[in-house]
Amino acid sequence: MVTSRIVVGDVHGCFLTLKKLLFEVVKITSSDFIYFLGDLIDRGPRVKQTVDFVKDLCERGKALSVRGNHEDMLLNAIDDPFALINWEYNGCDATLKGFGVDHPKDIPVDYIHFFESMPFYVELENYVLAHGDLNFDLDDPFEDKHYIVWGRSQRVDPAKIGMRKLIVGHTPTPLDKILDSLNHWKIFLDGGCVYANSPFKKTLGYLCAFDIDKGKLYYTFNCDY
Repeated sequence: MVTSRIVVGDVHGCFLTLKKLLFEVVKITSSDFIYFLGDLIDRGPRVKQTVDFVKDLCERGKALSVRGNHEDMLLNAIDDPFALINWEYNGCDATLKGFGVDHPKDIPVDYIHFFESMPFYVELENYVLAHGDLNFDLDDPFEDKHYIVWGRSQRVDPAKIGMRKLIVGHTPTPLDKILDSLNHWKIFLDGGCVYANSPFKKTLGYLCAFDIDKGKLYYTFNCDY
């Protein structure tokens, strides 16, 4: 029986921070279930360790990760040279280095299958989880898969998703605004953990998790750098 369901924002290879968040701050138990909002890879210093950890949790039925735009870029870059160029501008070096390869096609196939298996969204009784956003201009906001991983907006139309709250990552958000979003129909969980050392993003640097059963936000500052 699941005790708590925990939703974790964008990790981006910050494995030490993820471990601290889960084991020291949240203090997860063996009966908890973890949802990841995608973007496990790219930019951060410990991509493969992050993927190995989450992949193992998923294979043991303890977690599920939706697809982020960075996993989507990796998959598209395998066979598309233009997509590869796009990925190169978005932090792919950390992932390729982590796997010890020069091209995404050389990443072991079981990891590729893991990324491919990531759903674009998850529907729960009171929440919808997606990496980026949903396109509420459409009658069916789940139809636009590109927007689900890349979209960014403040807009939400609860009536189109069964009067449920939408929880997203993708958009680096200061901690005070994340806390405020808990009171609204769209909850933002990307605290910009990987940007902890950026002089231009001084309000970021947090990895966040939300317990959807207790309605409680957990967070910790990046400890990977």
